[in-house]
Amino acid sequence: MSPQHQQAIILPSARAPFALGSRGVPAPAKGEVLIKILSAALNPISWMQRDYNLLIPDDFPTVLGSDLAGVVEALGEGVEGFAKGDRVFAQSLSGAFQQYFALPAGALIRIPKSTSFDEAATFPSTFTPACVGLLAPAPIGLALNPTFSWDKPQQGESALVIGAATSVGQFAIQLLRFLGFTRIVAYASKAHFSYLTQLGATACIDRAEVPLDALPAHPALIPPVKVVYDAIGQLNAAYDCVSEGGCVATVLPLTVLDREGKNIMLVRVQGYYVGPDVVKPRRDDIVGYSAAPEHTAFGRLIIKNLPEMLEKGVVVPNRVEVLPNGLAGIVDGLERMKNGGVSGVKLVAHPQDPVA
Repeated sequence: MSPQHQQAIILPSARAPFALGSRGVPAPAKGEVLIKILSAALNPISWMQRDYNLLIPDDFPTVLGSDLAGVVEALGEGVEGFAKGDRVFAQSLSGAFQQYFALPAGALIRIPKSTSFDEAATFPSTFTPACVGLLAPAPIGLALNPTFSWDKPQQGESALVIGAATSVGQFAIQLLRFLGFTRIVAYASKAHFSYLTQLGATACIDRAEVPLDALPAHPALIPPVKVVYDAIGQLNAAYDCVSEGGCVATVLPLTVLDREGKNIMLVRVQGYYVGPDVVKPRRDDIVGYSAAPEHTAFGRLIIKNLPEMLEKGVVVPNRVEVLPNGLAGIVDGLERMKNGGVSGVKLVAHPQDPVA
């Protein structure tokens, strides 16, 4: 029988400090699965949600956190295909920063035996924008592989990843390799060059030595590339580096493009693999939520293919730093992220660990 109470990192009200507290363990509703969360990954969106009162899908007090991995604890009415103890991971609009969470079965992805809970937790909100942005059909993606073919449909093409050492950037590099791109240029800190090359980058440009306005003239980008994946919101630089008739995906939808003259395909990526037909926010006035049924349709391909990609080593997780002190470590971890104190790794907390 599931416990009645749990610990959680609670956001009491808009823009309030995070606080460690107690709340009830929900019973899974019809079509839902209760997950015992063993690993919760941190993303910048969580401190941004708090600081800017942005994308808060629930009434206050609420629990944030979007990426979780754990085991099935209980099944709601009508759920088939899962059993207690199954290893799963998922993306949610909120709720990862606690010990138990119920979410629709349609959002769950199975964890292969070769992958740990910590590793699985690095995927949901960072693999998804890379995968949707590059592979998914328009208008949600660049349509480079809308059927999720494993036959390298972009064999021989060229690409640039701006912000290549970010979690999203690392997955973009690996997916470009999966697609068959043979020239994959990474723009990142020199400290990460060796690792990015292991992931599939064929050339690396040091952001400390080459400013964005000088990027298009770099020898590694001559001739211009067919595809640019912008993982940090540098849309003008992406435009300058892409070829005429090329494609650009950016992860920051509100980034302004102050360029014109080229005929390019531009996608402002929303990194969801389920839409409101699967996960509906409890607040109708949520600002900035733009997942669509198209995300659910393509997401079914992610749910089907990602476990096999992990099992076969086609993609590897982000490198992980486990935070100490259970759930309480999340607060300090988010502050580190906000202040730029995290680079090249994914912070992961263990909600079931005791808090000192």
